[in-house]
Amino acid sequence: MEMEKYFFCYSTNLYEFLRYTKGIVFICTAFHDKTGKRFWLFERDEVLLEALKEYNECGKQLGLHARQV
Repeated sequence: MEMEKYFFCYSTNLYEFLRYTKGIVFICTAFHDKTGKRFWLFERDEVLLEALKEYNECGKQLGLHARQV
């Protein structure tokens, strides 16, 4: 599997933004085998990258530290 083609989302807030605000459909959801944290797997494309930029910008406006993708 080419990992750079996919985005693993471990944030419930980010997942909800991508899924419900932006209407981006995830490929699958699962739990990390070592940490037990749930994640959602998205295909990395231009639509997703633009949504992530928007999410990060909203976080900066609120004074939150956003993770780089």
